[in-house]
Amino acid sequence: MTLRNIILFFVLSPICAYSQWFTQTSGTSRHLIGMDMIDLNTGYICGDLIGGILKTTNSGQNWIIQPEPLIHQYNSISFIDNNTGIAVGPSGMILRTTNGGQNWLVLSRPGGDMGDVQFVNNNILYACGDHIIKSTNGGINWNILITAQFLGQFRSLFFTNELTGTIVGINGTIWTTTNGGINYIQRYMMLPVQFADSSLYDIQYINSTTGYISGNLGIVVKTTNSGVNWSYLPTGTITQFPSLYFINENIGYLAGTAGRLFKTTNGGVNWIQQTVGVTDSFYDLEFINYNTGWICGQNGRILKTTNGGSTWIKPINTEVPESYALRQNFPNPFNQVTKIQFEIPESKFVTLIVYDILGKEIAALVNEKLSPGKYVINFNENGLSSGIYFCKLQTNNYSAVKKMVLIR
Repeated sequence: MTLRNIILFFVLSPICAYSQWFTQTSGTSRHLIGMDMIDLNTGYICGDLIGGILKTTNSGQNWIIQPEPLIHQYNSISFIDNNTGIAVGPSGMILRTTNGGQNWLVLSRPGGDMGDVQFVNNNILYACGDHIIKSTNGGINWNILITAQFLGQFRSLFFTNELTGTIVGINGTIWTTTNGGINYIQRYMMLPVQFADSSLYDIQYINSTTGYISGNLGIVVKTTNSGVNWSYLPTGTITQFPSLYFINENIGYLAGTAGRLFKTTNGGVNWIQQTVGVTDSFYDLEFINYNTGWICGQNGRILKTTNGGSTWIKPINTEVPESYALRQNFPNPFNQVTKIQFEIPESKFVTLIVYDILGKEIAALVNEKLSPGKYVINFNENGLSSGIYFCKLQTNNYSAVKKMVLIR
């Protein structure tokens, strides 16, 4: 079962819950589809027609439209260092730069639309779309490895080394290779029900064995054996997820349609929706460290976070409590929603976490430094089973636990 829509709600004052995602000015209203951040300051975004490639050298404070040899759409962009990069798009469009995007060379094209590209090392690249293609000389020349059975079959790929990779696409396509794309093995998702459209859009491996895929109708699957088997991770939504990004095996994000963004802190067991304040669909996201990440999407939308997208909250009034306190949730027992109130008398880093009866973390409601004050949070169970749960408030010098009973 999954948990989402943790709503931070405050009484005696207006709602004061703010997601820490901020809009950056892209300079274009065209759709932004692919992203590659090289480091904390330098990154590239590619997208639709005019303004198809953007670059920042100051962490996104400014995004500069790059000169292109052709006005075209680009679906994916990959850089191996500060200078050398490849962008791919429809009609087999492939661009290459060796000077950080100042100039782009149009390469000879093997044909077919391209949706994703990845540098594996300085010499080896793979790209996919209508075909799976490969370069062994840094993207200068390309060879077709596989021709798709139907147009746009392959949506995304990820290679953990120059020989081992996974390609995903429409109708639940999952292919793995261990010999550099010469041969492929078809893999299958263990889905609990038959989905009307099980198309898959993005894939990422955290290491050589653990990887994640996102797709249509809220589909997320995970492997822990290098893509041989894929297990279903319920997200509690039917949102389409064009992109995912995992920082490590536990912390990951899903970017979806209509401004929907979800985060997990336990490897996809539970997902919590983050409020970002926009309704544009998202197409790609990437983090450069635990705290700093970007999202790009419709209508030139670029968002950035510097604290992992955490939500910060304000006290419900200006009164400073005399002591720490975690109040009993109300109502209790509860069905669907219950209020949790707590008080802190001094500025502290605070965690407020819900656990099940076995001690497994269900939701991290607060995980940040708070000012002195009284706080109230609405906890939405959204799909949890009936039973006993525990809410724990903790600082470096205080800890308290309350038992909560959920009745469905």
